[in-house]
Amino acid sequence: MAKQIGTTAPRMDLGIQLRELRKTAGLTIEEASKSVSGLTYDKLRRVELGQSTFRMVGDLRKLLKAYGVEDNIGLVQALEELYKTPASQDWTTRFSSVHTSTRTLAGIESVARSVNIYFPNVIPGQLQTEEYARAHFTQVQPIEETTSEFINSNVALRMRRRELFLRDEEPGKLWAILGESALRHPIGGASVMRRQYNEILRMAALPNVTVQVLLTDAPVKRLWSNFSILDLGADRPTTVQVDSGLGGAVSMADRPAIVGRFTRWFNTMIASAQPPEETPAFVETLKREKT
Repeated sequence: MAKQIGTTAPRMDLGIQLRELRKTAGLTIEEASKSVSGLTYDKLRRVELGQSTFRMVGDLRKLLKAYGVEDNIGLVQALEELYKTPASQDWTTRFSSVHTSTRTLAGIESVARSVNIYFPNVIPGQLQTEEYARAHFTQVQPIEETTSEFINSNVALRMRRRELFLRDEEPGKLWAILGESALRHPIGGASVMRRQYNEILRMAALPNVTVQVLLTDAPVKRLWSNFSILDLGADRPTTVQVDSGLGGAVSMADRPAIVGRFTRWFNTMIASAQPPEETPAFVETLKREKT
């Protein structure tokens, strides 16, 4: 059984173990979903990805019966404990104004061992200053028709997510590839951008953080959507997150074929981006342009 880390990802742990049991039972998601009244393919898929849970513990028990493990009392009790972990114990619930998919991503990311990210058009949240993040959300507020509460909550969550890479004890590893346009795109004015550049320089100097810049004229095939690859350690599958382009909506998958595809894309862009040791000089040049 996967070791649960605190209470940040109980639904994810439950989903992983249910998927393993389903595969052992030789059932597809469609076949398994038919064993519980009211359970659909999409619902069970979200449960296995840790993005949703059952309405009642009885539904979980019926599914375990379909998987032929209802007599394994220890296993059943352990899975019921994961199911019963109160949502209030998940640290992301206090950011109630944030899209559910973004909160789910934040919860999963918080237990990651390492995170690889590619952002072609905007500086990623893991590297953002608070004022850059706020300026970014404020800039699109008239289009997205968001509230001040939504902005405040999203900014606070972004700052909280950064703690994984900034903590003193066993910080997570971050490898970020930024498109040149992400660094050049002005958000919040010259002073905001100068302080944002300083923050990138500060974080790039950390031993657990690597920052590369993919120049606009670099001769490489590239994706135009933000994506992240989250290494969750030996007990959990590596997960890919891709922005959908619809506000805060994100999609996640951990199928080996999908993880392999985005890993190949990331490695291709590592080879084509400027070496990490050239990042400070490039960012310093951009900072001087803002004076």
